[in-house]
Amino acid sequence: MSSTVRKRFALASTALALASGLAVAGPAHADSRGGQQTAAGTAALMPASDTSAVSIKKVHIKGTQVALRECPRTSCGVAKRVSNTTLRAFCQTNRHTSKVSGNAWWTKVTLLTGSDPAWVSNHYVRGAAPKVPHLPSC
Repeated sequence: MSSTVRKRFALASTALALASGLAVAGPAHADSRGGQQTAAGTAALMPASDTSAVSIKKVHIKGTQVALRECPRTSCGVAKRVSNTTLRAFCQTNRHTSKVSGNAWWTKVTLLTGSDPAWVSNHYVRGAAPKVPHLPSC
């Protein structure tokens, strides 16, 4: 199979996987000339309920020692504390939450460098009044 056909097939399979809620991943492999190509033909199955690259947004946290919590309530454990930083946001909710300064909305986040998901009150998210614009609900 020529490299052009292989690239077109990889693009088509990536588009199909993304459209059906699958994440595309796989190891790199060598072509017939020994060069490296990225593998797009191997699809790792991920449930459609998982956060996808389409819904990820970066948000800026305002304040110092802001608690990232294990659930969207002030009674939940603190997973980490952050100060004036940028995080990856996946979705937001106001269901079964506690209000912080009158705002019941919370955002599911991770560190930019990667971490387990945690929750931050939208009170601490810059530009969230009361919701983060263009961020889906959980």
